[in-house]
Amino acid sequence: MPAAPNLPTPDFTFDPNAPGACIAGVRPYRNQSYRLEAETASGKFIVHNYGHGGAGITLSWGCAAKVRDIVKQHLTTSPDTQAAVLGAGVMGLTAATLLCDLGLKVTIYSERKPIETTSFKAGGQWAVSVIEYNGKEQELGGILRAAYATFKDSIGKGFGVSEQPNYTAGPSENLDAVLKLAPGLIPQPIVLARMPFEGHTGPGREYRTLLIEPPIFLTRLQTDLNARGVAIVPRKFSSKSDVLTSVADKIIVNCTGLGAMTLWNDPKMQPIKGQLAMLPAQPNLQYLYGQNGYMFPRADHVVIGGTFEMGVNNETPDQAACQGLVDHIASLFGKAPVKPLSSIHIHHPDNAPIVNPAIPVS
Repeated sequence: MPAAPNLPTPDFTFDPNAPGACIAGVRPYRNQSYRLEAETASGKFIVHNYGHGGAGITLSWGCAAKVRDIVKQHLTTSPDTQAAVLGAGVMGLTAATLLCDLGLKVTIYSERKPIETTSFKAGGQWAVSVIEYNGKEQELGGILRAAYATFKDSIGKGFGVSEQPNYTAGPSENLDAVLKLAPGLIPQPIVLARMPFEGHTGPGREYRTLLIEPPIFLTRLQTDLNARGVAIVPRKFSSKSDVLTSVADKIIVNCTGLGAMTLWNDPKMQPIKGQLAMLPAQPNLQYLYGQNGYMFPRADHVVIGGTFEMGVNNETPDQAACQGLVDHIASLFGKAPVKPLSSIHIHHPDNAPIVNPAIPVS
């Protein structure tokens, strides 16, 4: 049988000094597990929805559905008609969308505009990435199924969602986690005798997943919410007590991500910084690629990323790191010299907990 023809080779021309070529974001990682639960404080019904690491976009619609159901149950014994959502990232925007479906008047309070959030900077592959879920496997499986169904239904409807192959040199921990948590949701990977790319001679795998393009997706969510009368009010809260005393709404949905580390005094929250190199768009590339780093061709850019800086809480891009990312992926296609890059990770190895001795383990 003749070998499959090579898929198009990316153009790795990159100027790290160009405006917008290098960006950095901070994943809102929470040790042990994400937080998705309700509490009552000072007469307010608060639903927490944060700590999703690098899987915020992936889980967004599924977590929003859980938030909606929790609030819906609360409304069976409450006359409340208004809700406040804290945070304008993907978790806040999707939660607000589904709360509107309950007939509530929703207001979003956020220090940042959607375009300024970490969600807007995300790569966009639909996969379980940099998130802990100890003891929540069944719940997370349901969240994944709900989220995937919503994203799949939105293909071709202006949400920036498409189905794509992802080629990896070995098993993808992020996608294998989906297969384990939600069996049958995405196809099993196809084992390849050879990766179908220039410069590749070894075996690999072809997964099928979704690509969600954050600039398109978040802009569409914001546009739809605006059409439904949902305002995004600029507001920076200093503490939990500040929230409870200054927000008049009796229902509050906390989607503050990493902000919950200080706002809700949550010691389990930790920042994980990631760098992204943004190459010019290349419409001829119709595949995702991963090998100790990742490459996602989108309509706006070809995004190359994969760095993992535990405990670093700043969004200052590192031009040398971004150039290193590009050089690494280019070397796999035979377009640059091979250099060891110990800082490049697709995911924390084996989905193992990221232990910080300063954080209590219960």
